[in-house]
Amino acid sequence: IEDNVPSPEEMFDAIPAMGDTAEATRVSGNKIIQNIGELVPHYLSGSADLHGSCRNYINDGGNFGSGFDKTYAGRNFYFGIREHAMGSILNGIAYHGIFKASGSTFAVFVDYFRPTIRVAALAELNRVSYVLTHDSIGVGEDGPTHQPVETVSGLRVFPNLDVWRPGDAEETVAAYVSSVTHKMGPTALVFSRQNMDQNSAVDYMERRTGALKGAYVAKKETEDLEIIILATGSEVQHALKAGAAIPGARVVSMPCMEAFERQSDDYKESVLPASCTKRIAMEAGVSALWYKYASKVVGVDKFGFSAPGDIVMAEFGMTPENLSAQIESMN
Repeated sequence: IEDNVPSPEEMFDAIPAMGDTAEATRVSGNKIIQNIGELVPHYLSGSADLHGSCRNYINDGGNFGSGFDKTYAGRNFYFGIREHAMGSILNGIAYHGIFKASGSTFAVFVDYFRPTIRVAALAELNRVSYVLTHDSIGVGEDGPTHQPVETVSGLRVFPNLDVWRPGDAEETVAAYVSSVTHKMGPTALVFSRQNMDQNSAVDYMERRTGALKGAYVAKKETEDLEIIILATGSEVQHALKAGAAIPGARVVSMPCMEAFERQSDDYKESVLPASCTKRIAMEAGVSALWYKYASKVVGVDKFGFSAPGDIVMAEFGMTPENLSAQIESMN
């Protein structure tokens, strides 16, 4: 069946601006999936018993199945606490060839259905996406068993899998739009539990179009370029605060490494000019993959602990103050 969906530009025009209020990207995602459901009528979604936390329920979609409030016209699937089965069912829906389908759980549980993700990536099942929330040590009190550290980078190493970790609501729009327009494989949408600032200094449409390319300049230097600060997800807000104090600092938001790598050499050079070798990256996860883009990385290379999310983040250096100190140490 022909996989016809509106273009990214048409979807961007149809989805209203998300506003300036700080919110978790899982909350932003809940708003955006309603738009996606309207724009892509053959889009289905479901959850491994975590609709309430992952926020990917299509409000007017009805529930799939029989009995209770379910019908076979429903667009919301209740997979139960069966992540591997969920991944397998998503693949089956994609192989069938009519619908696009997404399934949700906490990011840390992704290893329960990792083999099905590998199959989707190997078969380039672009009709499949995964909504993975509670994306970092920012999860907080649930402790290290529920705090992803290696998880996001563990997904990034899959060929043909796009991994999105958006830094605000508008980047989340781009992530969702990419998940239903990307043609070369499945997509992982990795969202935060905790609130994040909106980068309102950049026009909302500019953030969407920039994020769709995988990385873009979120704050341009006001003097000669001295340093590039890269970040993704909830760490973009810290990079922007640290960069604001440095006239020669450029802040690059990189919500999707894979999408960025598909861009032209000219575009990549415009975002990350080879002439600027002083670069630092920040992510609340393992640091290894970021050394492709930066000479210094502020990351999390050990498991977390149980405490409120902001305390855990601060203890592991995920603050603008620590980022500024690390930049200072590079001088």
